[in-house]
Amino acid sequence: MIESTSAQQQEASTARSRPAFEQVAELVWSVPVECPFPVGFTFSYLLANSVGQFVVVDPGWSSPTGRSQLMAGIAQAGLDSKSMVGVVITHFHPDHLGAAFELADAHGAWLAMHPLESQFFADVGLNELIEREKAFLLSCGMPSETIDGVLLRPEHYSRMFPGVRRSNLEIHHGAAIPLAGRNITVVWTPGHTAGHVCLLDHDSRLVLTGDHVLPRITPNIGVESNQPDRDALAEYFTSLEAIAAWDAWEVCPAHEYRFRGLAERCRDLRDHHLERGLEVRTALAVNPRATAWVIAKGLTWSRGWEVWMLALGGGFLCSLCVASCR
Repeated sequence: MIESTSAQQQEASTARSRPAFEQVAELVWSVPVECPFPVGFTFSYLLANSVGQFVVVDPGWSSPTGRSQLMAGIAQAGLDSKSMVGVVITHFHPDHLGAAFELADAHGAWLAMHPLESQFFADVGLNELIEREKAFLLSCGMPSETIDGVLLRPEHYSRMFPGVRRSNLEIHHGAAIPLAGRNITVVWTPGHTAGHVCLLDHDSRLVLTGDHVLPRITPNIGVESNQPDRDALAEYFTSLEAIAAWDAWEVCPAHEYRFRGLAERCRDLRDHHLERGLEVRTALAVNPRATAWVIAKGLTWSRGWEVWMLALGGGFLCSLCVASCR
């Protein structure tokens, strides 16, 4: 079994409440930033060096409350916001990327992400992107009258656009994060998104996993509307094998709580997706022409299909089934 390394984070996760600010290790802090999604908050991590310079990993949702929580965390860590040198994004979802643009601009910091994340937004405007998303969901078999209720709202996309367009530092697999005196490197872990990355803090023996590996929740693995033929599940399996090599290190996810037992958790996630993939293939054997929407509705959901559709969005669930059908 995996072992929680933060009792207060685990208790808060169980109670569905916002956990407290915590110092994770020397020169590393976690700041929970509230978001309107079912997960409730995103952990933003502060990674500093010995002279007080620091980077922010996943600044979280863009809102007055979120900004206030993040800035309060920076002050509580004893850091000066003027010494912020960079912002790192594990992936482009708005509960991670939302505040990145305003934060980087306000402090003259660089903004880093994997180039595959910015490709989702490349050469399109907001309206064109939304129409592309709708067309993708229609191709998955989602009824047209359902789409508007589950699609991310325009304001969610508008929170992501500036951050992606502002990104001025591409981070690739094996790259070092430019924070003087610190050994922090990038592991490219596609699956949840095409350009998702994890960070290795070699000095503190920490793995920042973003949404790639969470202690209890199974991350959504799907395809994006700009890459509908991407073999996301195969990518995710490869990424799980890659990150499991740091099993001895403490895991710092973006949601829920910190833990140890990375290799076991990676095996559990792989087994879960293999079981779900078998369920999808069984459904296809019965009805080879079934759409992703029809298959998703017929799968086993822990809280029922209707609850998950409202909580996570039918678009995510359709893309998950598309990935599982590969």
